[in-house]
Amino acid sequence: MLNFRVRLATVVACAAFALAACGGGGGSSGSANVRLVNATSTHSSLNLLSNGNTAVSGAAQDTVSNYASVDAGSPTLQVNDATSGSALTTLAPSVNKDGHYVVIAYESGGTLGTTIIAEDTTAPSAGTASLRLFDAATDAGAVDVYITDPSASLAGSSPSFSFASSVALQASGYLSFAPGTYRIRVTGAGNIGDLRLDVPSVVLTDQEIANVLLTPTSGGTLVNGAVLSQQSTYTAGRNTNARVRLAAAVSGGATVSASAGAVAIGSNVISPSVSGYVLVPAGAALNVSVNGNSVGAPATAISAGSDSTLLVYGAPAAATASLIADDNHLPSGANNLKLRIVNGLTGSNVPALTLNAAFAVVASNVQPGTASSYGVVASSTALQIEVFSTSNVSPIYPPSSNTTPLSLPGSAVYTLFMLGDAGAPIGVLRRDR
Repeated sequence: MLNFRVRLATVVACAAFALAACGGGGGSSGSANVRLVNATSTHSSLNLLSNGNTAVSGAAQDTVSNYASVDAGSPTLQVNDATSGSALTTLAPSVNKDGHYVVIAYESGGTLGTTIIAEDTTAPSAGTASLRLFDAATDAGAVDVYITDPSASLAGSSPSFSFASSVALQASGYLSFAPGTYRIRVTGAGNIGDLRLDVPSVVLTDQEIANVLLTPTSGGTLVNGAVLSQQSTYTAGRNTNARVRLAAAVSGGATVSASAGAVAIGSNVISPSVSGYVLVPAGAALNVSVNGNSVGAPATAISAGSDSTLLVYGAPAAATASLIADDNHLPSGANNLKLRIVNGLTGSNVPALTLNAAFAVVASNVQPGTASSYGVVASSTALQIEVFSTSNVSPIYPPSSNTTPLSLPGSAVYTLFMLGDAGAPIGVLRRDR
């Protein structure tokens, strides 16, 4: 049974950015102690510079460096890629003499983000450990975090922490836990079935002060995790799962089945149709069949933290399976949406497609079996979307029987699937995020 209570209601700005005002005296004379966590996905090694001089060299991915001395006050800290030497970001935090701080470097949609955490919080009373959350995975939207006994079910449980949707990093206050082994699970807000992260075993020791860090993944929906113990160890907990959905686009109303290892993505799905996302183990082998006959799996592997569409298209006796990467990071601006098209048409001489929105080209020359890049479009309650093919001067979507404009909210991601026989195409619009 969990034994926790709210211990300290930390002001978000103070907790998240660890300004000197949060931690007491020390002033700007002398030096502070700073270390670097490399929680990025694409930088195997990072350096940290202070006022132009190298302070930390070669912080490997999923590790924390040793402490380095930097000038107290407001030094200019710069994070560089250690291999190329290129500058990735700079920050100028307030740090106190003799204080201890950690810079967290992470990525969101290919952009490096940082936050700095003060590491001089007073230890809790004997027989307890203190833990707080930093949510840098803002791409994932509103989430609930459950910290439970490893064997506990989430059914009927209340979240230990909840974070609202935000474009800025958020930090919780502290909770007190009895020393022991816990499991950390992150779900979509209010939906325990929407599992975003599962870290099965985290050990909290007596009088430990621990920080759980949530950072973005490549797909934008799942999250990565890590546990940083104050002035001590860093343990990465990267997501070992991915999300995959099935787009069945085989001609003749064929049935399509697919699985990733032992996890079913879709079973006897009648074409043309698009399923919802299913959580699957990253790296699991894909198995695909059409009308009960095996189809060659895509060569692309399922990467951890990704969202993907498994498109199965073509004639039943010669179907092709393709794994398409989905980018479900939300667009910037609440009044914008992301939109793309997937060409899943079948038949002979399948044409390339062009996608227009609000009478502007969003994507062109989209070949069969592929997806376009995402375009950013202003949301509208009367958005006109049209698809043209290279073989027809009239739009093939929407059908001439229904040309009513669409009401599409912003801060969302959409895919328009063009499925079915090229002579009688069917458009399926999905809100992916």
